[in-house]
Amino acid sequence: MNSNIVFRNLRTGYGAAGKDSKFPVISSTVNNDGLIILLGRNGVGKSTLLRTLAGLQPPLSGELILMGKDIRQYSQKEKSSLIGFVSTEKPDIANMTVYNLVSLGRYSYTNWLGSLSENDESIVYNAMKMAGITHLANENINEISDGELQRVMIARTLAQDTPVIILDEPVAFLDLPNRFEILLLLRNLAWSGKKTVILSAHDLDIAMRLADMLWIMTDKSLEQGAPEDFALKHGFDAIFKDTGISFNYHTGIVDAGINPSKEISLTCDDANIEFWLNKAFNRTGFKVSGHAEISVEVKNRTFICKKGNMEKEFHSVYELCREIMTIYTPLFLT
Repeated sequence: MNSNIVFRNLRTGYGAAGKDSKFPVISSTVNNDGLIILLGRNGVGKSTLLRTLAGLQPPLSGELILMGKDIRQYSQKEKSSLIGFVSTEKPDIANMTVYNLVSLGRYSYTNWLGSLSENDESIVYNAMKMAGITHLANENINEISDGELQRVMIARTLAQDTPVIILDEPVAFLDLPNRFEILLLLRNLAWSGKKTVILSAHDLDIAMRLADMLWIMTDKSLEQGAPEDFALKHGFDAIFKDTGISFNYHTGIVDAGINPSKEISLTCDDANIEFWLNKAFNRTGFKVSGHAEISVEVKNRTFICKKGNMEKEFHSVYELCREIMTIYTPLFLT
């Protein structure tokens, strides 16, 4: 089966003919079994593109070719066997168990009574096993955590057994460990099941670490490539345009708009401590220099700060930085 996704002069949005749409016209071809993460600033049309790709709303103009066929030519049942979709909305269903919700993924394959066959039940169980939620089977969905609920929704989509899975900001409301766990789960599912998993997110750091491919959407275009492709061609600039924030293409991290303007000297024979002190000094507005009015020496994980005849010892980076920022505040005013 042709697994390409092809955008031909595709315009998404709302209204008639697309002439009033503020979203970009997209022409691109994607042929990727793996994890694709869609990035872009608020309002550029990420959710609208994903909903269009999922067949939940029609293109305004142009073509969206999924597996060799325009998406508008598929019946609803055909689309449900090709595309699984997970939205940001929580299901508002009372008194439903986790097992029953996951089972909904099989209903496009069942008879008119909606009865699950032995094979359907096996698929549901395997989907729950892959998502790591078999222990929640009999729990009410209103009584589980947000992270667990997101796994349940992913399991429901896995039970749907589609080659393409689309998720709209699946980690938006999760804590940091759950964000990594969910995205690692999705990447592993894409790799092991040879599926195309497309999701939108706002965390560039996680996207850089885990995505096989990035889609970066602006008000003018949709660009695609490996995270490293974007880094090598300075492709993240559009995300941070006019914000005072930038992506550091040498370190691979986001610079928060702090420009170290004062100098501090550092003597340290531990490379790891030196690395983290450099980051701490940069964050507080200092850059390390060979000769400076303020000096820090590290001995046995004790931080010795000197200025003129004054010398103080500290046992944490926090204490050291607080001292620098409070005692030497006048330096920032000169």
